[in-house]
Amino acid sequence: MVRNNELIRGFCGRIKIALFMIFFLLLAYSSSSEAASKLEQFPAAKEAGQPGQLLWKLSGLGKLSTDIVFAPNGNLLFPSNNKLICINPEGKLIWEMQGKGKGSLGSPVLTEDGAIFFAGGSVIQEGKLNGALGWDFSVYGEGKGQKTPLLAHGPGNILYLPLSDALYAVDTVGHYVWMLSPWESSDGRTSKLINPRTFLACTADEQAFYLVFGDKAGNYKLAAINAKGEYLWKYWLGDISSAYLLTDNEGKLYASVNFKKGSRGNKGSKLNQGKVYCFKNSSGNSPLWSSSFSVANQITAPVLGNSKTLYFTGGNKLYALDTEKGKVLWDTPLLKLVSTPAVSPNGYIYGGSSDGYFFAVKPSGRLAWFRQLDGAVERAPLVGTDNFIYVHTGKGNLYKIKDNFKES
Repeated sequence: MVRNNELIRGFCGRIKIALFMIFFLLLAYSSSSEAASKLEQFPAAKEAGQPGQLLWKLSGLGKLSTDIVFAPNGNLLFPSNNKLICINPEGKLIWEMQGKGKGSLGSPVLTEDGAIFFAGGSVIQEGKLNGALGWDFSVYGEGKGQKTPLLAHGPGNILYLPLSDALYAVDTVGHYVWMLSPWESSDGRTSKLINPRTFLACTADEQAFYLVFGDKAGNYKLAAINAKGEYLWKYWLGDISSAYLLTDNEGKLYASVNFKKGSRGNKGSKLNQGKVYCFKNSSGNSPLWSSSFSVANQITAPVLGNSKTLYFTGGNKLYALDTEKGKVLWDTPLLKLVSTPAVSPNGYIYGGSSDGYFFAVKPSGRLAWFRQLDGAVERAPLVGTDNFIYVHTGKGNLYKIKDNFKES
C-alpha cells in the first residue's frame, strides 16, 4: 500500500512538472510572438503638420527577400525568407504562408482571379487571399533550386519558373506543361545540365515570357519565349552582373543592365557602366533606343510614371528618361540613394538611402521633402492608389506614410 502511494505521488509530481513546462512554453511562445511584431501608432497631433506624415510602424518583420506587393484586396504581401506574410493597411498581421522549398521566397505572382503564386527553391505554391494553401509543384527532390527564385505568369495562362538547368512551364492548376533548356537550340529540350546557367531577370506580358540568362563566360542574352516554349527572338547583352525587366501596356519592353568591371572598355575605371534599353516586345533584333550611364554604384530596375517617363536610380541620383527616345529629362542627386524608385498616381517619385533617409521628389525633379527612418531603405517603396506609402527599413520594420505635401 505504501509502495502504491509513493508511485501515485511520483506520478502526480511528474504531471505537475509536465503541466508547468507546457504553461512555460505557451507563455514563452506568446511572448516571442508578441515580440516578433509590434505595431506603433504615431501621434497624429505631432505628425499631421509633416509633409511626410508617419502613421504607424510595424516592427519585427525581418528582412525582405523581394519587394512588397499589393494583393487584389488591398492587403500587403511581405516576402520574408521562406514566409509570405499578409498585412492589412492598418498594420495588422492577417496570415503567414510557409514556403516548402529551400531558400528564400521569390516575388509573389498575382492573377486577375485572386490567386497568389510564389516560388521557393524549385517549388511553386498556390495560395489563397484568405491565407489557405492550395497545390504545390516541385521540380527537384527536397525543393532545392535557386536561393531566391524567379517566377512569372505569362502567355497561355502559364507560370514560368527559370531554374539552373532549364525553364519550366507549369499551368495554374499545378500541372507540368513543358521544359526548355535555354542554352542553345541544339540542347533545347533536354534534362541534362550541359553548362552552368544563370538567370538574372524575368517578366511577362500577353505576348511572351522574357528572361535574361547566361553563363560564367559572360554570354548573357535577353530572350522572348512563347507559350509553346519556342524562342521568338534573342538579343545579346554581353558580360553583365545584373539585369531588370519591365513591360508596359504599349507593346514595349525595358531592360536595365549593369556590366561587370573590365567589360565594355571600362577596365580600371572606378565607375560602373550601366545601360537602359527599350525594345518592341514583338522583336528584339535591335532596340528602339538605348542609353548608357557611368555611375558610382549600379543602376536599379526601371519603373514607369504616368506621363511616358521612365525612372531609375544609380550613382546617388534619380534619373528620368523619356520613353520615346531614351533622352535624359533630368537627374537629381540625392545623398546615398540606393532603392529602386516608386511613382505615385499624382506623379511624385519616392526612394530611399543607405543611411535611412526617405525622399519625395516632384515630377519636375526637385526635392519635395524627406524623413529619416530607423534604417537603410534599400527596397522599393510601395505606393497605393490612395497615395499612402509603405516603406521597409533594414531594421526589419515597415512604415506607413502619408504624403501631405502641397505646392505653395
